[in-house]
Amino acid sequence: MPQHPEDDTSSLERARARLYKPVDIPRERTPLASSGERTLPHMWKEEVVLEQAPVKKERHVHLAGIFFMAAVTFFFIALGVAGYFFYFGGNTVSVDKITIDIQGPTTIAGGDTVSLSLVITNKNAVAIENAIMEIDFPSGTRDAANVLQAYPHYVETLGTLESGATVTRSIKAVVFGGTGQNVTLPISLSYRTVGSNAVFVKKSSYTLEISTAPLEVTVDALTETVSNKPLTLTLTVRSNASVPLSNVVLVGAFPFGFSITSSSLPLNNSSFLLGTLVPGASKTITLTGTLTGQNKEQRVFRFTVGTADTANNQTLAVTYMTQDVTVGIAAPFIDTTLSLNGDTRENPIIAPGSSQSVMLSYTNTLATTIENAVVRVALSGSAVDYGSIKTTSGFYNSADRTIIFSKDTDPSLATLAPGRSGVGAFSFSTLAAGAFSSSPTVTFAISVSGTRVGQANVPEQISASITKTAKVTTTVVLSALSLHTSGSLSNSGPIPPRAEQATTYSIVWNAQNKGSTVAGGIVSATLPGYASYTGLTTGTGAFTYDKGSRTVSWNTGDLAQGASARGTFQVSLTPSTSQKGSAPQLSGVASFSGYDRFAGVQVSATAEPVTTETKGDPGYVSTFGVVQ
Repeated sequence: MPQHPEDDTSSLERARARLYKPVDIPRERTPLASSGERTLPHMWKEEVVLEQAPVKKERHVHLAGIFFMAAVTFFFIALGVAGYFFYFGGNTVSVDKITIDIQGPTTIAGGDTVSLSLVITNKNAVAIENAIMEIDFPSGTRDAANVLQAYPHYVETLGTLESGATVTRSIKAVVFGGTGQNVTLPISLSYRTVGSNAVFVKKSSYTLEISTAPLEVTVDALTETVSNKPLTLTLTVRSNASVPLSNVVLVGAFPFGFSITSSSLPLNNSSFLLGTLVPGASKTITLTGTLTGQNKEQRVFRFTVGTADTANNQTLAVTYMTQDVTVGIAAPFIDTTLSLNGDTRENPIIAPGSSQSVMLSYTNTLATTIENAVVRVALSGSAVDYGSIKTTSGFYNSADRTIIFSKDTDPSLATLAPGRSGVGAFSFSTLAAGAFSSSPTVTFAISVSGTRVGQANVPEQISASITKTAKVTTTVVLSALSLHTSGSLSNSGPIPPRAEQATTYSIVWNAQNKGSTVAGGIVSATLPGYASYTGLTTGTGAFTYDKGSRTVSWNTGDLAQGASARGTFQVSLTPSTSQKGSAPQLSGVASFSGYDRFAGVQVSATAEPVTTETKGDPGYVSTFGVVQ
């Protein structure tokens, strides 16, 4: 088969030519495809429509949020319903709708009468029942109508308070407290509601400020003392209350190193029982002791005053005031010790009408020498016999009643080296009982002076003084005698007495006080076995007889200065034949015992036994007392 010219092109080439031959494809402008379909042009002018499946959004259900919104909705609905019924609803009762209005003073003085006016109002829509008003007062509160009666609690049953009802009460009480103290009175109203057993309580309170304490204590003491030397504190307790205060107690807290040597009132475990103080009354206590410590130390005394529940228990139930006193300790430059009849106590006791021996020792306690040291002792007091003062190692100046120890009487005092000691002595007598006042004392005012070289090598004048007081006891004279034919009692029996026959006698005791007041005087004596107590008595005081001990006792009572007491009792004597020719005793030795209120000691006296010798009878002769 013949080939054509185009046959020179292979079939492969022809296919390639067709493939790459330009084709004029018309361009058609189509609108934007919708969201649901897209149209794509094709070279073969075929339209292919692609359909997109609709996208389905997932919806998540939040159950917790739904539950929370429902709960909040329910809460507000319930709150609204409750509020409606609480404030407007039928028979509900609220403590907020009960008011307690309190009117009274806000500031009082301790021990004043407090008047309170209470107004209770029920603003509830219904009545309240069994209403009880209560007020708690602080410890120590007294009843205004009877100040001796405690008033710790007020309670009153008010009963039923109708809706809108108002009750007014006036309450009075005597309230105590310390200065500046705020006293709160708790007030409560308890009640019930109709148809309920529950008890509801409305509470309130009232506050009072105490401007002044009903009791105050003041302390008078030196601000500085010498170690181991007597220190005296004067304590005064005063009542500022408008009513009597009972069981008043003063409690002391003493510092380390303080030892009590004497007290004007009994001390019980560091406390003083002062008893009852009427308004404006005061009591003073003198407390003496020694304070031991180092130089420049400070010690604090603390005293608290208040009241106790009972006189037997001195523990403070109510405290009103506390007073602190600071005392410094200083080293003495010359240490002196005065000994009275060998007694070195601060307040020794001496007898009237007796000779007294005094020794005074002195020592330089400084680390430097003291030059021209002088020690003076000035005597004073109503019991001193100034004409009896004598000294062998000093000089007595009668013009000012002073005994002086200096370099003129003791050359060692011209230069008293550190640690150097010396001794001075003198004597005097006390006046007899009855020759002085009811409070006889002897006071020794000791003063020391000298010159020392100071730290700057400059001479310094130094001095110090102390005082010591001795109390003089009283003298009681006791006498005893027997009577038969005279006296205030009628006696019987033969005189002279006869064996185996009864004769009665009067025994007369007489006690006379020469000095300070004596309390609780008692005279006693024992009867012999052959004499008996008849029970007949006369005179002052009271007689008692103890059969077991055969002791007759006579209570004289208190004896003032110069006072005397006389008492008589009767005994019956039946002498034995063995007593013929003798004058038998009717009683043993009579002894007197009493308490000297001033000196604070027991005093005593005795009288000789009495016999059948009735020397006090008119016309008595010696043979009248002899048993026949």
